[in-house]
Amino acid sequence: MDRIFEAITSCPTYQVLAGSTPVTVTTQKVFVARVGDEHWSQLLTFTAGGRSSIVKQTAVRTGTVVVVVSGSPALVDAHMRKAVAKATVIRSTG
Repeated sequence: MDRIFEAITSCPTYQVLAGSTPVTVTTQKVFVARVGDEHWSQLLTFTAGGRSSIVKQTAVRTGTVVVVVSGSPALVDAHMRKAVAKATVIRSTG
C-alpha cells in the first residue's frame, strides 16, 4: 500500500482535464490517526476556473482488507474508524 500511495503523491501538483476544462490538482500528505496495520492520508485540492475544492482521501489496511474513504476532510475523519470496523466485521463473517 505504501508504494501505491507514494506513487500517487510523487507529483505534488499535476493537471487533468474534466471535459475540456483543465483542473489543477495539488496533493499534500497529512497525518492519519493510528488505525490498522498500514494507514495513509492526503489532501487533494482541485482548482479550476478560479475555484477550489478540497477532498481528503484516507486508506487503511487491516490484514487483507483495504478501506479507502474520500470526501470532506471532517467527514472522512469522523467516519474512517467506523468504515474500517464495518469492513473488517463483514470480511470476517462473510
